[in-house]
Amino acid sequence: MDRLENFGLDFVLNLAGAGRGHADGFQRMFSHQKLEVYRKAVAIAADLGRLAADWDKRQAVVDHLSRASESVVLNLAEAARLRSVPAKECTIDYSIGSALECAACLDIAVVKELLGGELGYGQKLRLCEVVKMLTGLRKSWGNPALREESVEYGGESLEPSPASFGHERLMAYRTALDFVGWFHQLPRGRELSYRLDRQVDKTSTSMVLNIAEGNGRRGLEDRRRFLKVAEASAVKAATYLDLCQHKDGMDRTQARAGLERLEQVAKLLRGFALE
Repeated sequence: MDRLENFGLDFVLNLAGAGRGHADGFQRMFSHQKLEVYRKAVAIAADLGRLAADWDKRQAVVDHLSRASESVVLNLAEAARLRSVPAKECTIDYSIGSALECAACLDIAVVKELLGGELGYGQKLRLCEVVKMLTGLRKSWGNPALREESVEYGGESLEPSPASFGHERLMAYRTALDFVGWFHQLPRGRELSYRLDRQVDKTSTSMVLNIAEGNGRRGLEDRRRFLKVAEASAVKAATYLDLCQHKDGMDRTQARAGLERLEQVAKLLRGFALE
């Protein structure tokens, strides 16, 4: 066998070996595929997709959860591809923000009784681990080579705690989530048969998710931007409740209970914007 034939055989054998993958089912062809956090994020995205498969697709949280879980993975892969450290850090921040959005989606699913509390909490602990790993990876990218070392993920314990994420301790977040639960307890909130009801669901979901993602942003201006979007969503949800009263016959006393919750959320968010 001459040198050229030998080279060709080696190339074919190596290509075949690359296609076989590993025991966990993942290829190791790209740099991001070698990252443990990437494999964990893909597994979570797949599991969340299976959990949400039977949920009512009219619920805004279904689409948000799907897109956010995919965004974690896509932005991590893009961050691994980039060469500029500032660009890598900015892109992995998007991945972290999407993971926080997934956690908030799970809270919404629990208050809407789409998902059991214990199962939802277990998935949030997995997301908490991914966020910590992403944060550690972000710090490690100050070095020239792309590396992932477990020592970078050390620090806080992953044991269950009353609040796994910082946004869960915010009164604005808790009140926003309370509104989502309140509206879902109404027959029209569960059924979402009317367009205006679906708009209330959509805007209130946005309110909750933007508080969660905004609280996780590092830059003050970036954080304020998300919280302003959350405040705007609270105002829109209140406006749709007014329309529900005057166009679809929603009970005035019933609507007032929701408006009071939204007013509290908006006030709290305005307070954050002024800090």
